Amino acid sequence: MPTKPPSQSESPPTDPDSLQGEQKLRYFIDRCHERAADPDDNEWSMTLAPTLKVHSTSSSPTQKVTFTFQVQPPHLNSLGNMHGGCTATLFDLCTSSALFLVSRPGFWNYLGVSRCLNVTYLKPLPVGTRVLVECEVVSIGRRLAHLRGVICDDEGLGVVYATCEHTKVNTDPDVAKV
Repeated sequence: MPTKPPSQSESPPTDPDSLQGEQKLRYFIDRCHERAADPDDNEWSMTLAPTLKVHSTSSSPTQKVTFTFQVQPPHLNSLGNMHGGCTATLFDLCTSSALFLVSRPGFWNYLGVSRCLNVTYLKPLPVGTRVLVECEVVSIGRRLAHLRGVICDDEGLGVVYATCEHTKVNTDPDVAKV
């Protein structure tokens, strides 16, 4: 069943390594928001963070996370639409974050690295467009994960702007067997 963001009164944990599932996902997105607000943090992908929010999560029958996002001026190409590379980066960030729902020490704890990210662009995304980024863990094993993403309108009109298939390779060190 989908969940909503925790109340503002909840305080963040002091040990992020103790988090799992949705808590770990929300902690990661909160840290992205903090980094985006830091003028000394120059990682370009952090321009996506200010309007990226967790909308809902689900773990049945597959692990899914849906984000809300609004296209901003730093995301644009010369035609005034979201740049294709920015769209691919948004998919990379969001589909990878879906792995937090299944990660645990020794199993996708570091979210792996991208092996293949295939994006299909269907409609332009002009500045100000509000969308949902729906992400799903399609298949996951010890070494490979296959993820899927869809960027669609946030009003339920059925408009699909882009889709992706994302394959990742696990980079976690082997955990000693007890």
